[in-house]
Amino acid sequence: MPLDSSAIRFAQEHLPRKRYTGPTDGLLNSEMGAALSGRPGIAASWPLARKVIAFIQQRIGLSGRDVDGLWGDQTQTTYDDHLYRLSHGHPPPNTRPEEIELGTRNHWPRQGTRDADLTAYYGAPGTSLVSLTPPFAHYLSWAPTQQVRTIRCHRMVKDSLERVLTKVLRIYGPDEIRRLRLDQYGGCYNDRPMRGGKRRSTHAWGIALDYDPANNQLNWGRDRATLARPEYEPWWRCWEEEGWTSLGRHRNFDWMHVQAAGV
Repeated sequence: MPLDSSAIRFAQEHLPRKRYTGPTDGLLNSEMGAALSGRPGIAASWPLARKVIAFIQQRIGLSGRDVDGLWGDQTQTTYDDHLYRLSHGHPPPNTRPEEIELGTRNHWPRQGTRDADLTAYYGAPGTSLVSLTPPFAHYLSWAPTQQVRTIRCHRMVKDSLERVLTKVLRIYGPDEIRRLRLDQYGGCYNDRPMRGGKRRSTHAWGIALDYDPANNQLNWGRDRATLARPEYEPWWRCWEEEGWTSLGRHRNFDWMHVQAAGV
């Protein structure tokens, strides 16, 4: 991952004040190089960006071979956990798939291995569809200025979906929803096959929704998908308390997708 401005700013804020008197503007500068000169565990021959990453790795608790100046999965995860601790005062919640507890309000069927399993519960794809006016503004992810007035979904999930989104609004508020791109809507009902497969997608029944597809692409894992970050934990809890399933949290791909069906 390239070194972004927020990580650079983190380094600037944590460099020893006696050695660094430069700005905290999220931009690499020569004063940072001078402050890091001679620091144990950071090679003098490394370029400035690599030195800064190594310093961040030290600050967030990595040591030994893990302080290599390269931003990989371990660094990203440890960095995210560190920021969560600073913000909340405690470690982030466990999001391992086997530890995720789904709510008992609804007992959605498992997706299973046959379309017939979903049809037996929800009926034929494309039937029993209704419209829901979302409790906070939604915008088309591919046309971010175009507001979505209604969500077309299956009648059996409508009330649950409304409860989820109402709770999201209460927890985050409109400004934070906008900042975190939770209003970037990728669709619900769409009678199509699974991407890369022949079976129908759960979208064909109107029981699945996609959010912020641009930053949570199909094959991205938790190292790249924004919805895997700690600040989205309450978002996922809102869904899971209603029994909805995140493919990202269970299978670490397609983080944009949440469905009213087990996997």
